Amino acid sequence: MAIDPALVPFSAPLSYLALGVHAKDDWWCEHPAGLFLRELRTSRDEALVAHLVPLGPDGAPLAFERYASGPESLRAECAAGAWEFVFADPATILARADRPGLGLRLDFLAEGRRFQMLFAVPPPGSAAPDGTLLLANAHKNRVRFLLAARAGRLVPDDSRWDGRDALSMAANLVAGGPESGDTRPLELAIREYTGEWDGAVPAADFAAARAAQAADFAAFLARVPAAPPELAETRAAAAHLLWSCSVAKAGYLGRDALLMSKNWMDRLWSWDHCFNAVALAPVHPDLAWDSFLAPFDLQAEDGSLPDSISEGAVVRGFVKPPIHGWALRRLMAATELSEAQLSEAYGRIARWTRWWLDCRDRDRDGLCEYDHGNDSGWDNGTAFLRLPPVETPDLAAFLAIQCDVLADLARRLGRPAAEAAEWARIADAQIAAMDRELFDAAGRPLVRAAYTHETFSPDTLMLRIPVLLGDRLPARLRAPLLADLESDRFLTEWGYATESPASPLYRNDGYWRGPIWAPSTLLLCDGIRACGRPDLARRVAERFCRMCAKSGFAENFDALTGEGLRDRAYTWTAAVFLVLAAELAGPSA
Repeated sequence: MAIDPALVPFSAPLSYLALGVHAKDDWWCEHPAGLFLRELRTSRDEALVAHLVPLGPDGAPLAFERYASGPESLRAECAAGAWEFVFADPATILARADRPGLGLRLDFLAEGRRFQMLFAVPPPGSAAPDGTLLLANAHKNRVRFLLAARAGRLVPDDSRWDGRDALSMAANLVAGGPESGDTRPLELAIREYTGEWDGAVPAADFAAARAAQAADFAAFLARVPAAPPELAETRAAAAHLLWSCSVAKAGYLGRDALLMSKNWMDRLWSWDHCFNAVALAPVHPDLAWDSFLAPFDLQAEDGSLPDSISEGAVVRGFVKPPIHGWALRRLMAATELSEAQLSEAYGRIARWTRWWLDCRDRDRDGLCEYDHGNDSGWDNGTAFLRLPPVETPDLAAFLAIQCDVLADLARRLGRPAAEAAEWARIADAQIAAMDRELFDAAGRPLVRAAYTHETFSPDTLMLRIPVLLGDRLPARLRAPLLADLESDRFLTEWGYATESPASPLYRNDGYWRGPIWAPSTLLLCDGIRACGRPDLARRVAERFCRMCAKSGFAENFDALTGEGLRDRAYTWTAAVFLVLAAELAGPSA
């Protein structure tokens, strides 16, 4: 399986390290084009650690010209040969040249940073450095790296040391010299430390490490539900993205979890994680559960969830929509959850739901509000053209589903009957208020301003999400919503545009004002099927999966061409593909 490292960084399960190829026109990367070591514990602006540059036999810098990547290794070719990289473990990358004389330079990105330094250390049991070991204090990345020459010698470049900081720092791995008699191809180990070096030198065998990674991915892929034969290759690529994008619990991440990307969207947002958990449930139920609960570990006293989390940061100020009841229902259908798990989920989701009801219905009209587009997940969607807070039908539908799930859980867990009845009452009230206030007499969905209760009806797909209610959707609304979703108002050759292409506000690369997104696709497919139209749901799923086969797993896609946009290695896109492809492979509903 071939993976383009310019789109999908080369990484391994549970690792915070990645190797990525960056082009000159990458808007977020101001450094020269080439291969970079990335460290995912810091913000995306700080994630690049070092530029990896091949050195010719004469020591002159060359350029990598071609790359080939798979789950087991990354191969980078230049005019003088090739370097191959493998993961020995989540914290260790091994690099090996394919011929003698080919060197490697690690140019650490230290300009303007304080407390960076690179220095030689003695091998264990030795009294003095011998050119085999260097320690790099990558202060901007909050880690240290041990560089260990397994064949060849390391030459540090500290010519810009100013007495306190390395204003730039680099290390060259070069041959040991004619007198050494060592003509082996050069080999290097790069090991990450969040604390002090423990004195050990990585000893893993290169070929064995490569074989172990290949075997681990093969075992993961074998558990992924089947896809139609024509999507088999895309299924493997999607599985690889999920397999390689997990990180180990550390810092603010109290559990192993899946990041949204190991490109620049390298954190976990509090609705993105739901789609990844749903896809992982039949493949890796433990990681699915931990990914699902990770934001809840940082639930605030008032019950709200953070906007996003990573190893080094918790971002609040915004939230994300309450789709967690819907996600939990899908998790329960896909894997066996214990009573302890269900009890924990019940308590967390109940607090989260109460936060919405108590803190985001400020005018006490029975409908909760989004304070900003970011709270809905549809950041710049046209439902937020007028100054929020606004009440929207998707939010009422999500809360109704969440309350229905809580009512079911309360009964299953043997909680007081009045508790289950109260959740069921709230669900009914949400649906009734949505029907009464957020749809007009013809069944057209509306956005309503809080307090003034003025309404308008933008041409956004977001307002059609209430089909997710299925048979709980009032009958008068079902037909007009399904008619909208079956027509070419939103449905293109590739799937559902988030803003109607006929709208004057439609933009090809307009984020939530036009492009196709994975989460809206899965939610709508679920809802359309629940409303009795499995044929339409299947048609939409086929188009989305065909688009992924063509353009990969981008953050979003041009709705008219199907081309990938923004971050090109987004896990929720791969996750939704796997869910829909598995449904396409099953019996037609």
